[in-house]
Amino acid sequence: MSSNKLEGIQILRGYAAMLVVVTHLWSVGVISSTLRFSRIGGLGVDIFFVISGFIMCYSLKDRVLASDSVQFLKKRVYRVYPIYLLVLIPFLIQYLSQAKVPVDPLLIIGNLLLSPSFLGSPEYRMLVGPAWTLTYELFFYVLFAVAMFSSRSKNRAIYTVIVTIVLLVTLVNLFGLKGDRLQWSNFQYIVGDTLLFNFVIGCVCYFVWRKYGRALFSFWTALGTALLLTVVSLFLSKFGLPRILSLGLPAGIIVLVFLFAEFENRSLTKPLLFLGSASYSIYLIHALIAHWKHLFIGVAALENDLTGLLLTGLALASGCIFYVIVENPISRVLHERSKRATPAAAPLREG
Repeated sequence: MSSNKLEGIQILRGYAAMLVVVTHLWSVGVISSTLRFSRIGGLGVDIFFVISGFIMCYSLKDRVLASDSVQFLKKRVYRVYPIYLLVLIPFLIQYLSQAKVPVDPLLIIGNLLLSPSFLGSPEYRMLVGPAWTLTYELFFYVLFAVAMFSSRSKNRAIYTVIVTIVLLVTLVNLFGLKGDRLQWSNFQYIVGDTLLFNFVIGCVCYFVWRKYGRALFSFWTALGTALLLTVVSLFLSKFGLPRILSLGLPAGIIVLVFLFAEFENRSLTKPLLFLGSASYSIYLIHALIAHWKHLFIGVAALENDLTGLLLTGLALASGCIFYVIVENPISRVLHERSKRATPAAAPLREG
């Protein structure tokens, strides 16, 4: 199955990033309150996690070697850390310069490593606010690597991950071991968070796509479905339903629809594919704008639909520029080094 079959996933990355940006930069105003922009970013996060579950399954070879788990983690480190650490620098400088009490070395080390707190400290947080999602991603990557190490086949590794997550979250909640959420970076909370089920949904999406994968929907059908389900998920969340029902399942359906969609109109899809490629940069760079948005719009009283729209546009443009100038060149260099360090292997047929 060729990589162009995943154009829908790439486009969805851009869509998910925009949802998160809108929540953080356009949460005040008549339009924002009517469309519940302050909550729409949650669906973006769920979509990202479902996509991660799918991509990890898709990228895995049919025959799994123990050494593959090391290469897998190495590629994930190359993908996540270099750009994140660059964005972390100004936040770290501000934290060190404004600290009125002795700085917390565990907080600094944890932010550098993208590690959650293992001590349940209420003061512990990710200095780059949205980076809490990366701690969930890395936890999933570690689980996936362990499953690869203990398995010899693709399906067994995936089944191991699915069973591990379901049992872990279920047992932690069943025995009352789940900690407080605190600032989204408490390990005892993460291991019992049903948000992890989104990775499982992504794995299920992979099996469905692998068995039935063929174009069923047009671009406009996929886009319309995504917009409709976005509205539906916000409506469901209003009633206090569990997140897995109000956001997780709609996110899974959106991913499936885009996996089964055909994207032939290049004039439409090309800019959307670029936005998807730049989604990680957009996701991180918008945190800078959100944190220092007072420098752009002044006091909070000036926040409205217009400033929200302008800040959203600024975040998207800045993220795209950062992708072109910084992320893409760095990724290419790291990718070439990884290829030189890894012996070439004959590709295995997708099951």
